[in-house]
Amino acid sequence: MLSERMKKIGISPTMKIAAKAIAMRAEGIDVVDFSVGEPDFPTPDFIKQAAKKAIDQNITKYTINAGTIELRKAIAERLRKDHNLEYDPSQIVVSNGAKQAIFNVILALISEGDEVIIPSPYWVSYPEMVRLAGGSPVIVETHEENGFRITPEQLKQSISANTRALILCNPSNPTGAAYSREALAELAAVLEDEEVFVIADEIYEKLVYDNFRFTSFASISPKIKARTVVINGFSKAFSMTGWRIGYLAGPKEIVDAANKIQSHSTSNANSISQYAALEALTGPSYEINRMVAEFQKRRNYVIQKLKSIPDIFCHEPEGAFYVFPNVSAYFGKEANGHYIRNSYGLAYYLLKEANVVVVPGAAFGSDKHIRISYSTSMEQLEKGLNRISEALSRLKTPSKIKYVRLNNYQSRVKKTVPIESDLNFERREALIAEAEAHLKYDRYFEWNANINGMIIQLRTNQGHLYDFWVENWYPAQLESDLEPHGIIYAVDGVVGREPHAFYHPESTTAVLFNSDYYASLRTLALGMVSDLGERLFDMHAVRGFSADYKGVGFVLIGPKGTRKTPLFYRLLEDENIAFHSNDLLFVRYGGGFAAADSPERKFYLPTQHGEYFEPLNSLFERCKCENVVEDRTECTNDKCSLIESCIMDRGYPYCFAASKKSAAMLDPYWIGGMQKHVKRIDIQFVFLLTNDPLAEPLRELYPEDAVQTLALGAAPGSALEDRVKNQPFYNPHILVQSDVKTETQKERFRRLLSIAKCYRLNTARESVSELSERIKQILDKS
Repeated sequence: MLSERMKKIGISPTMKIAAKAIAMRAEGIDVVDFSVGEPDFPTPDFIKQAAKKAIDQNITKYTINAGTIELRKAIAERLRKDHNLEYDPSQIVVSNGAKQAIFNVILALISEGDEVIIPSPYWVSYPEMVRLAGGSPVIVETHEENGFRITPEQLKQSISANTRALILCNPSNPTGAAYSREALAELAAVLEDEEVFVIADEIYEKLVYDNFRFTSFASISPKIKARTVVINGFSKAFSMTGWRIGYLAGPKEIVDAANKIQSHSTSNANSISQYAALEALTGPSYEINRMVAEFQKRRNYVIQKLKSIPDIFCHEPEGAFYVFPNVSAYFGKEANGHYIRNSYGLAYYLLKEANVVVVPGAAFGSDKHIRISYSTSMEQLEKGLNRISEALSRLKTPSKIKYVRLNNYQSRVKKTVPIESDLNFERREALIAEAEAHLKYDRYFEWNANINGMIIQLRTNQGHLYDFWVENWYPAQLESDLEPHGIIYAVDGVVGREPHAFYHPESTTAVLFNSDYYASLRTLALGMVSDLGERLFDMHAVRGFSADYKGVGFVLIGPKGTRKTPLFYRLLEDENIAFHSNDLLFVRYGGGFAAADSPERKFYLPTQHGEYFEPLNSLFERCKCENVVEDRTECTNDKCSLIESCIMDRGYPYCFAASKKSAAMLDPYWIGGMQKHVKRIDIQFVFLLTNDPLAEPLRELYPEDAVQTLALGAAPGSALEDRVKNQPFYNPHILVQSDVKTETQKERFRRLLSIAKCYRLNTARESVSELSERIKQILDKS
């Protein structure tokens, strides 16, 4: 349903945690919130009075998209006065907060495939903004011994031919690290001869301590200024976070592009906020000085208190209002049922056991740390840090160390590739020659699989595909001169080719280019066996969930959205039901029987199935897995948006429900032993699932009506018919689409339905439990 770009990003962890703190307070819990990224001081009174004046004078209309000329002139004057930077007002755009200014610049600069260097730890939104623009974040890990500052050597090594920009936050959120003029000059020296732009996020410039002198990156040299966009705003220095007012200043071409983007998204920033911001720039600065002095006092207290807690190290920040202590010494310890594996686990422990809200360092790209904001009162700081100290003191090393390690592979490609089957012999030869040229002897894997009596040989240079292939299928005879029925070339690293597959039916040969996603290879294998079986052995491939109930075989067939998966697993809870297949079964006919075989030795099972059948989750931990999410920020499951419902927010190292693309190679006998899995069933019932609020719950179908429904590949009258693509026979493993193939499938289903009874089961009218009982009642009567 959602765009591919949306699938790549998650919600801001800091916003999510802040929302949790608000919810806890609403419940009457005495929570200390160290997650907030805003000053606790009120907006200075003279700024508020200016806003009231703006309302009274009806300054409540649209302004110029880039901001009022008066405000932009004042910003230009401030940049000149503070940093000796000359900008024309046409080189400045006022936005709805500095966040929008950054995003506008990224959209203006970054094209598909461009790389953006981001020092880590980083503000949580930087990588996501780059991904939304189609770019690739290049994360450069900084170190505590360098004060969390990227070094010239690291910067130089990170620059490639695709590097488009560097995002530099100075002073930094989350570490508070700030760069001296000398440090910035060293970075500038690396960039002088590179075509790399700098997005200089300087929103915390006024919040620096111990006589540290802030330097704007654009002021280093005219050459650097020509490729630097300065980002700033009023949220931090003037305590105006809710006013949503920020700005950017930079080269006119980039500024004009950012202005154009803003004109088509939000238009101008709030007119009243702009008027207030003008007063902030031209009014007195004593409120800033008072706030900085208080923040320095708080910082000193927090650093002193953290130093008193055993095994915590904390860099002393030069700016902002955060500390970023290293808490990794507490990983591997436990208390009160909480085992701490990572920063998410420690943050969850402090939330539950100390009622203190902190942000896990993993959200900022450094799992050894947590972020504590000291933009709260001294009373709250004392209370919260005492709670943290006491809670950490209760953590002890368990007598038995708990190692959790998953045999998991993250594929580069995470979607099934398109398959082309309309090939002539000459093109087939060319494709094979291209594939074989990339099968180098030191990266060559070959294995013959016996898939339902047919030998399919894999030739690949991708170790992951080979491992899953061997795991998935029964091995064929180990004879050196064995002639396979079909061959699949799965070749990765072919320059100039998109992930794509080709199938030549006449020679039963397939070529898979540049995909390490096992689902694509498995589809080719099952499709080849289906195609061969129809031609050679009068065999019929049927897609669905199948099982045996007291000796009666049945199949659930239907499109997405018909609750087929939860219904099947509810049925599987019955001790009399044995698992047969979760995807494709091969049917042979004879003597009035429809005997169906499951061709797989181990099942390639989506790990989200653990939501419907809880025992699977513990079994998946022992399996070879693919694309299981091990990084909280990569979760694409909207169902677990609250912190309590997400196990990774509680510190678990992976989540089986976090992605629709994750799978495990499960041995079906693990589900319940020999009695809970059968390799062959006699199909006596077929249930075609639909989702139609207006139709009756159950109806026996005439075979021809069922065949026409299957051929259409949709559910007539279904509430989902506009959202689910038609898939003939609900089978994505059909490699050759033709009228002849369709008629062949129809004829075989007519044969199946002359043996097995067919019912249309409407999953819109009853619960999964009620549907399960209805099916078993039908099976019991057979």
